[in-house]
Amino acid sequence: MRNLNLQFKKSALFLQGEKSKIKLNIQLTIIVYFLLWIIGLALGRLLALSVLNIFESTSNVSDNTVIALRKLMVCGMQIAVFFLWVKFIEKRPVNSIGFQAGKPLKSYIIGFIIGLCTITIVVAILDFIGAVKLQYRQVEYDYMIINIGIIAFGWIVQSASEEIAIRGWLIPSLEKNCTPLMSIAITAIIFGILHLFSSGVTVLSFINLTLSGIFFASYAILNGNIWGVCGMHFAWNLALGNIYGLPVSGFADNGEKIFQTQQVGANLLTGGDFGPEGGLVTTITLLIAIVALILKLRKYDRNR
Repeated sequence: MRNLNLQFKKSALFLQGEKSKIKLNIQLTIIVYFLLWIIGLALGRLLALSVLNIFESTSNVSDNTVIALRKLMVCGMQIAVFFLWVKFIEKRPVNSIGFQAGKPLKSYIIGFIIGLCTITIVVAILDFIGAVKLQYRQVEYDYMIINIGIIAFGWIVQSASEEIAIRGWLIPSLEKNCTPLMSIAITAIIFGILHLFSSGVTVLSFINLTLSGIFFASYAILNGNIWGVCGMHFAWNLALGNIYGLPVSGFADNGEKIFQTQQVGANLLTGGDFGPEGGLVTTITLLIAIVALILKLRKYDRNR
C-alpha cells in the first residue's frame, strides 16, 4: 500500500492540483463538490427545459436529438460550473484539473478502445452463457449511423462531466489532506452514491460502480490526466446503450441502438433493470482490470 501511495503521489494529476489558491479539509471539499454538482445540474436542467420547449414548439425534433441536447446542456452546465470555480475561486488554470497531457487525442483514443473492449467482453460473456440474446435491428444503415453520431456528442459531454468533477477536481483536492489511495476510495464511493437513485439499483450495482470508480481513478492517476478515462467512460456508455441496446446505469431510453438485446438470464448476471453494470460478470471483469492495473504499476515501479 505504501509503495502504491508513493507511486500515485508523483502523478501529474496531483502536482497540478497543488496550484489551487484555496485549502479545504476533506469534509468541506466533499461538500463543495456536491454543491457545485447540484448547482450545475439544476441550472442545466432549467436551460434544457427552456431550450427544448422552444425547439419542440417551432420544429420537429427527433427523440435522438432531444436526448443528445439534454445531455449537452445539463452536463455542459455542470462542466462550466466546475471550470468557473477553478478559474475564479481557486485561481488556477482550467487545464490543471487533468487536461495537461503530451498527446491528449492519443490518450483519449486508447481509453476509448479499452472501454469499448471491456464492455464488449462483458456482453460477449453474457451472450455466451445465454444470459442475453443479441438481435441486430433491421433499419436503414445510414439513418442509424447519423442518429448514433448525434447521441455520441451527448455521451462525450456527459462522460467528461463526471470525469472532470470526480477524477479531475475531487481526487486531487482530497489528496491534499489524505493519501492518494484514500482519495481514490472516497471518490469511488461517491461515484457509486451518485447512481443510487437510478432504476434497478442493487447492492451489487453499487459495488460495481465503486469498483469502476477505483479503476477509472487509478488509470487517471497512472496517466497523469483524465483524457484516457474520458474516452473510456464515453465508450462504455455508448457501447452499452447504443451499440448493444442495454440499460446504462438504470437508464433504458438511450436513443438509437444497433442491437435489440433481450435480458433472459438471472438478474444476478445481467443486472436486471440497472443493466450489466449491476451484474456479477461486470464485477469479475472489473476486479481483473484492477488487478492488471496494479501489476502494471508494480512492474513500472521496478523498472524505474
